[in-house]
Amino acid sequence: MGTVGACVVTTVTVPCGMPRIRRMPQQPLAGLRVIESGSFIPAYAGHLLAEAGADVVRLVPRTGDSLAAEAPFFPGGQRSIQETWYNLGKRIVVDSPGVLDTLLLSADVLIEDWPAEAVPSLAGAAHSLVRVSVSPVGAGNGSLRVNDLVLNALSGSASVTGESDGPPLTGYGNQAYHTAGMYAAICALASHRASALTGTGAHVDLSAHEALVSCTEQVLMQWFFPWPTWPRVARRQGSLHWSNAYQVTDDRNGNGMMFTVALRFLDTILPWMEADGMAGDLSDRARYPDAVAIALDMAHVMELTRAWIATKDAREFFLEAQAKHLPWGPSFTIPEVVTSPQIAARGYLLPCDVPGAGAVPVPGRLFTTNVDGPPPTVASTVEVSALGWAQKAPIDAPASLEATLPLEGIRIFDFTHVLAGPFGTRVLADLGAEVVKVATALRAGGASNPSHPYYVSWNRNKKSLLLNLADQRGLAVARRIASVSDAIVENFSAGVLKRWGLDRPALVDVNPKVSVVSMGGMGQSGPWKSFVTFAPTIHAMVGLTHMTNMPGEHLAGYGFSLTDHLSGLAGAIAILEGVEHARRTGEGIDVDLSQYEVGLNLMAPGLIDHLVNATAPEPSGNRHPFDAWVPHGIYRAAGDDCWVAIAARGDREWRALCEAMGRQDLAHDSRFAIHHQRLANQDALDAAVQDWTRGLDRYEVMRRCQGAGIAAGAVQDASDLDANDPYLGPGGFFGESEASGGTQGTPIDRFPARFNGKRPGVYRAPHQLGADTFEFLTGAVGMDDEEVARLAADGVLS
Repeated sequence: MGTVGACVVTTVTVPCGMPRIRRMPQQPLAGLRVIESGSFIPAYAGHLLAEAGADVVRLVPRTGDSLAAEAPFFPGGQRSIQETWYNLGKRIVVDSPGVLDTLLLSADVLIEDWPAEAVPSLAGAAHSLVRVSVSPVGAGNGSLRVNDLVLNALSGSASVTGESDGPPLTGYGNQAYHTAGMYAAICALASHRASALTGTGAHVDLSAHEALVSCTEQVLMQWFFPWPTWPRVARRQGSLHWSNAYQVTDDRNGNGMMFTVALRFLDTILPWMEADGMAGDLSDRARYPDAVAIALDMAHVMELTRAWIATKDAREFFLEAQAKHLPWGPSFTIPEVVTSPQIAARGYLLPCDVPGAGAVPVPGRLFTTNVDGPPPTVASTVEVSALGWAQKAPIDAPASLEATLPLEGIRIFDFTHVLAGPFGTRVLADLGAEVVKVATALRAGGASNPSHPYYVSWNRNKKSLLLNLADQRGLAVARRIASVSDAIVENFSAGVLKRWGLDRPALVDVNPKVSVVSMGGMGQSGPWKSFVTFAPTIHAMVGLTHMTNMPGEHLAGYGFSLTDHLSGLAGAIAILEGVEHARRTGEGIDVDLSQYEVGLNLMAPGLIDHLVNATAPEPSGNRHPFDAWVPHGIYRAAGDDCWVAIAARGDREWRALCEAMGRQDLAHDSRFAIHHQRLANQDALDAAVQDWTRGLDRYEVMRRCQGAGIAAGAVQDASDLDANDPYLGPGGFFGESEASGGTQGTPIDRFPARFNGKRPGVYRAPHQLGADTFEFLTGAVGMDDEEVARLAADGVLS
């Protein structure tokens, strides 16, 4: 057996006696050895690395995996769905004296969330080990008891989710854990790249709190950039988008429909409404002569559009809308989600043999590549001696990289726009990658204009290049840029890059190491591949909107573009997998990242529960969706619209909460004494907790609960994050970018991790469009001055 390029080559003998070579592609992370230990955040990071081919060993205590107690369970009630899902593709090793020491001699990466007081000795670790430590608020900031609910409260997520006349809402599922888990995977892969080049490892200190704050869209944007059309403190307003032009409304059957009038209203939506006799006074061209007039009367426009949708069937109507290239989508329940023809056509649900449950369909990978291996299998428990990990030898590596900029020397050719793609490349640029952002003068309006807060928020640390891709000479220049790039990333409609000759098969001859990441809304294949989607569309169609509501309601959903941020993080992971694959094999990879499938991946435990147990879950508000924590809610505190999240697990924590409340009588109340009784009496339980919290400052409630070992956190908005948060300001999370490329410095949130004790320190403001065109083309690409001048004069560089 040997290797050729990116393939393992195995010689086999066929019946005629002649040898035949069978080429087996190596997965993106083949050979990467990862130790993972802890709860949901390390587990999800390990899950993502394992599905890309890394050899992930989950180290669990002798008392068992903490995830084994997490509901829901497979039929029979013995095996946790969440434990099974998060551990797919891994091997389990039970800790005992000497086991960790043995693993550390051979591992490339360690991802853990160990409490500071319980960190074992790592003295025997390989010199090149990358250790990613995840903590609630960063190392050195003390111990904080949190769960997904509390993290959402502290980060600002809950402050913008929910109806204005009700409590803030936590998002459905483990989305805080998933966000931090993706960041952990990014930190691990970026630092491993540097370690492989330098022979020196790194210790990454990742703050889950900071990671979440960075992924709350308008929360920081509105605070950093006061704008006439929005309040500085972002408010919760149900499903109504911060732009006031997206919303979920009922169809004629009482089913939710996500719609927006922000795109193609005058040329497509209004004529359609007129044809149905539902346009009202919007047909008055004197009153509404242009898009500006429409925008100035947005509330009325939305009102008439909602009335029109109320005459339709959302499940049929969205197909008509998508045929007109409108990013609309029905708000599906979880049982409806899995009936999608797109899921079936792309084979997204993968077969998995689960002991005791048989063949089970499970959600597929975060994204697919051309070198994927077989579907991941259920984790197996092995002895450390059976792993086959040899001790690592010292690396003879003369390269020198700053630990805080582990991606220095990587070049990314960035065609993305709006939020998802630009956020992903912002993350990589913060870590030292050279991101070359392509723009055209024709597409420089709205959120693509460097003066718009949206653009400023997601495009720091990047170079700006103007290139007219409608001109064949512009495409020729693009191919030359691709020839000196490590990755191309785009979020155009399916097939655009192929038509331009910029897909990976067309580039292999000029640059075999380049990876191409396509971040389509629905992916590059399937009956819905041409559908237009924004994050609210994805939220609706994967069940996230329906499930993020108070009981009995269905029209709220997440209050910001969660899946745009997480699709961006997924894109960053995909690029790093391509970089690792090229480093190891000399060949890049082709990535099909469907933002729809990213959303489905985030819903995995709930989807599997439905598929195996035929559940039809409904929204539970701030109560735990699987009844593992009780109480588990967001409670009113003293002050105007002030709230605090509290979550207790088990009888011991309930008794500790009663003591913190000064209500020991509740611990012995027959309605609340044990877990199942508290579940049966949650209305009375929540009322008793809120009787206590409503008279106290939310931070005082948090202090008392944390002192008793109870997960609790104030619900914070942007002003709190800036002025009241005890961790972000002192930790240097906020700052100002450096003026750059003719643009002034702006307020920023810095990268949410430290590398060997230091945070990445370079944050340059976005450049003016085209500011780097001449220098980049004559420098990195090697074009001569006259050629560039001629292309500029002909309008190719515009």
